[in-house]
Amino acid sequence: MEGEASRPSRLEATGPLLLYSAFTGALAGLGAALLAWVLRALTEGVGLLLGYLPPFPPGEGGVLQAFTGPSFPLLFLLLPLAYALVSLLGSGLGLAALLRHAREGVPPPRWVHGRTLLGSLLQLGLYSPMGREGPLGVLGLWLGGVLDRRFPRVGGGLAFAGLAAGLGAALHAPVAGALLATEILYRGLFLEARALTPALVGALSGFAVYGAFFGYTPLLPFRVEVDLRALPLGLLLGLGGALLSTLWVVGGEALEDRLRPLPFPLRHGLLGLALGLLLLLAPEALGSGLGWVAVAVTPLFPTLGLLYLLLLKLLLLVLAVGARAYGGPYTPALVLGGLMGALLGRVLPLGLPPEALALAGGAALLSGVARAPFAATVLAAEWGGYATLPLVLPAVFLAYALTPPPREPALPGPEGAPAPPSETPPQSAPPPPAPEAGAEPETPPG
Repeated sequence: MEGEASRPSRLEATGPLLLYSAFTGALAGLGAALLAWVLRALTEGVGLLLGYLPPFPPGEGGVLQAFTGPSFPLLFLLLPLAYALVSLLGSGLGLAALLRHAREGVPPPRWVHGRTLLGSLLQLGLYSPMGREGPLGVLGLWLGGVLDRRFPRVGGGLAFAGLAAGLGAALHAPVAGALLATEILYRGLFLEARALTPALVGALSGFAVYGAFFGYTPLLPFRVEVDLRALPLGLLLGLGGALLSTLWVVGGEALEDRLRPLPFPLRHGLLGLALGLLLLLAPEALGSGLGWVAVAVTPLFPTLGLLYLLLLKLLLLVLAVGARAYGGPYTPALVLGGLMGALLGRVLPLGLPPEALALAGGAALLSGVARAPFAATVLAAEWGGYATLPLVLPAVFLAYALTPPPREPALPGPEGAPAPPSETPPQSAPPPPAPEAGAEPETPPG
């Protein structure tokens, strides 16, 4: 009798949560579509000015690129100047830091979300190697947090719905976005039903709205099939993914320690200078690079050029982490791993389609960098089909096991000292962060 009496109250609590999660996801999906449109317009404007338009992902407009070079060579100096100025406009606190605030239950400084969105969009439009899931995830987290406070009777969880909607829209993978939102907040493979429910509903609702503007095709539509004979090759890709993600994470953190004495605008200016030089010497390395993964699996891309692009991308990402650039680390992980898988397929007689190797390599690197093996596995399945699992599963979990976790951004302690990181997940949806702004730049992965 007691169990039956408790049943209606549970239904009464779940029904509003599902409805409000769907509303939050739809609102975040609409906002993500607006931000994606602004980012595309900004990218095209910068491309016309500086003479290089990076290829868009196949799922959002194809892989055509345009390169004429800057009409005046010294125009490349605009990039370090712009990066130094944008570093002052942004909040400094990116998605990783905001997630830490939510995990610890510490409200972030005022206006952090809006300034983070502004700084991220401007740098992404200026050829940043980071990913758009940073600002889209921040937008969703912000909206969900505001609605959590506006409708407290729901009991929390709308921040999960908004965050998952932003990530799912950025990746064109709603289920993976929901898992990613949960895994990057609940560290150490802790998943909680109270978080997964609004995250799944919000991500599906958000992608339904976002896809109405930009389509529902996977960003990399690699539909391939493998069998159990691919398991050893999955282990090889996992080792390669662990090596690359370790070089990226450890190298970026070591460089960050070396650059810390420099003023923040100067650190971002150094990243802008590197991008400006590459604009003249190797423009293919600019931007997130997801479109190049689609080209890398074809015979059009020479093997030596693929190796150069992989190395340049790795160096740029290490510099971006060291400078604490704005944006997200998840798309760059997919790009770096995809290039690695395509390269391994060129130099070794693996006997598998290059699309399968690129997909599994990207999932492996995402698992290591984001500490999200479930999201990485489901993302590969949403993009390439579940027939990729014999190759993807060993790659993902081996890379996850062998990659050292990135350190978290420090939060101010009770007397201004950094608080120690916490690996203990909250037992319910954490308090959503306040809708405003910070002072330290983003720490990409995690």
